[in-house]
Amino acid sequence: MLLITVTRPDSENILKNMLEACSRKTCAVSVFLTGQGVQLLGNHEVLTALTEAAEAVACADSWREFFENDCPVTSGSQTDHSRLIGEAVQVVSL
Repeated sequence: MLLITVTRPDSENILKNMLEACSRKTCAVSVFLTGQGVQLLGNHEVLTALTEAAEAVACADSWREFFENDCPVTSGSQTDHSRLIGEAVQVVSL
């Protein structure tokens, strides 16, 4: 599995393209969003692309820092990030 860790709010195009490429190649991918990267979850196109991921988790503390509404993906913690890293064969950080 490929893990994509997203910390930058300007990673939208790269994230969408990577998720689409993984879908085309039937590569399992999970995404963890933290810090300012959770801001991408306010974008409908990103949310649509995330449906291709086996798992999408956002750091709950980061989410609460930027949004008041419920998180549209699984709300988690750095413990979830550690688990995903342990499950991943490759990790990409954006």
